[in-house]
Formats: sequence, C-alpha cells, structure tokens
Amino acid sequence: MFDGVPLPDDQKPPRPTFPARADGPTMDLALAAAQAAVKACNGYSIAVSIVDSAGMPKLFYVPDTTAGFHAYTALRKANTARVFDKPTSAVAALAKGDSAIAAQVRGDGNLLAFAGGVPLWSRDQLIGAIGVSGAEPSSVDERCALAAAEVIEDQLN
Repeated sequence: MFDGVPLPDDQKPPRPTFPARADGPTMDLALAAAQAAVKACNGYSIAVSIVDSAGMPKLFYVPDTTAGFHAYTALRKANTARVFDKPTSAVAALAKGDSAIAAQVRGDGNLLAFAGGVPLWSRDQLIGAIGVSGAEPSSVDERCALAAAEVIEDQLN
C-alpha cells in the first residue's frame, strides 16, 4: 500500500474531494449513443466523448481503427458544447464576431470551437454533451454527434 511507504499510525492518507453527482446519461445510454455516432459516421475513424452536466467525463469511446488522440479532441468539443449550451459550430460562429467568446475559447485548453460537439438535453434541462472527432470536415463530426444525441434524448424525453 502506498508504494511500501509506511504511514504513521495516527494519520490517514489524504483523500480527494469529489464533486457532487451531476446529471448525465446512464452508462448504457452513453454507450448506445457512442455506437450510434460511429454508425452514423460509417467510413470514418472517429472517437466519441460524453460528459455530464458538470463537465466530468462519462465515456470515452475509441474504436480499434481510431487514433486515441481523437478522444481528447472529442472531450474538448463536448465540454465546449456544455459550457456554451449550444453546438460547437454555433460557438465558432459566435467567436468570429465576439472577441470575448473568442478569447474564452482560446484561453481555456478544455475548449475547442470546431464542429462536432452538441449539448444533451432531457426535457429542458442540460444533462451533458457529446463530442465527436475524426471525420473530415468537422461538419461530419457534428452530424454524427447529432445522431448520438438523438439516441439519448429519445430515451430521456
């Protein structure tokens, strides 16, 4: 335990503080959505990332034919869609005309305003977001993310 380093008898190891549970799709639903995205992106090697409403990763889905770095790009797209409550293609359009939004996206390594991220809604409540990366152009990523979001939203609404 603890790489063989003994701890004093009167001390317990530090424990991280965990955030409160946030709204988000179940793992089964997240997996079904990721598989729907891959099916919708037939012919492209994509990765899918799903985050909950607090931006915590729920699922990384990287099929065998996909480069692993796409999962991180997809995570950044999902997080951007969650932060702005809109598809990343819309965030990119806003950033072109709004220097504050452009600066926010450029200044946060967890954000990326390329198409392919969409928010997830249950009724009128944001429950997370999905990001897809690997298809070119990124508008294809968004089409596949929308197909995945539809699976989740159909099950929740």
